[in-house]
Amino acid sequence: MKLKKILVLALCCVMAVGLLPAVSFADDSVTRILACSDFQNPDGNDAGKQVVSAVVRSIQNNGVDAVDAFFCCGDYDHDLTMLPGPTAEGVKALGEAVSPIVPDGAQKVFVQGNHDCASGLAGLAVSGNNDPKSGKYGLFVINEDDYSWFNASREVVKGTAENLKTYLNEKLESGFTAPVFVLSHLPLHYSYRSRLIGDGRWAHYIFDVLNEAGEKGLNIIFLFGHDHSNGWDDYLGGACICLEKGDSINIGKLGNTLKWDAFDLNFTYMNAGYTGYYDNHNGADDALTMTVFEITDTQVTVNRYDAEGLHNVASAGKRNDYKNETGYEPNTDVKASPVVIPLTAVADSSPMESALDRLAAFIMRIYEFLKKTVASIC
Repeated sequence: MKLKKILVLALCCVMAVGLLPAVSFADDSVTRILACSDFQNPDGNDAGKQVVSAVVRSIQNNGVDAVDAFFCCGDYDHDLTMLPGPTAEGVKALGEAVSPIVPDGAQKVFVQGNHDCASGLAGLAVSGNNDPKSGKYGLFVINEDDYSWFNASREVVKGTAENLKTYLNEKLESGFTAPVFVLSHLPLHYSYRSRLIGDGRWAHYIFDVLNEAGEKGLNIIFLFGHDHSNGWDDYLGGACICLEKGDSINIGKLGNTLKWDAFDLNFTYMNAGYTGYYDNHNGADDALTMTVFEITDTQVTVNRYDAEGLHNVASAGKRNDYKNETGYEPNTDVKASPVVIPLTAVADSSPMESALDRLAAFIMRIYEFLKKTVASIC
């Protein structure tokens, strides 16, 4: 009888130990990222913290206790000072507000917006590759210095697109199947803000790179902020926008603020979630939200939250009568939380050509043509 008890006890221990790897794997198999943008409350940082804290509590109430990373797509100062002090104060306040769900060891990425000081200062991210050591996702940062909201430099934006191309080519070559997040304060899509102010004048350079890489099979998620005033984004859903692969997007013609073309997307395109304010002039969604991404080996699950709980990832678009905006139809698609993005394998690992490569190939074709012409004459 004593031997029987010992055997039963030993068997129970073996079963308990056998269960431990399964529990650990379940916990480690999901990577969570919290994202938002535009922490610039008109009433100051303390008021902004209250908004963010309310959304964070809502996220916690829905079962998310901690995340592995936190992204903010720019603007931490309500006034257009672009000085290190106010930017640093906003970054600090936002960091404090999300601290209940963002542990000390999590990756924290604060993108530079058009209200912020120079990138790399006051806690802001550096441009380009910001990949985590875990390899669970890719991360490329496009700061305001790289892609400016007003009177943008064509050469600067072309350089940003080339740097992005180099980064994505490395992901293609390695067959990277995890999601690749590209963070930018400025959007890519055309709106009347493009026409009146010039935003996105050179967006085509960046968009072309992203769409080609997406067509080859990279799982790209482009996150933006910026357009939370004057109803600029009302036609796409106001404060809550999400376009998926196959959806149509308007991109301005290169250098022309009056014309645009429609393209089918090969990547996911969405705003991160405004936390300062959204001006509502046309009845579009003006919710202040944050977004949680849950990444596994096979998919990314996207949930948007407001202070009351789950919110639509994408809301119905409205025409912007406030700015007499015409010329394109509102996108009325509504996408409830969650949106699930399947992760696909790279179908074509060949690199995208750089502008220099294309020029070299063009020169070589001319050379070969001239060589044949001369040979035929002789």
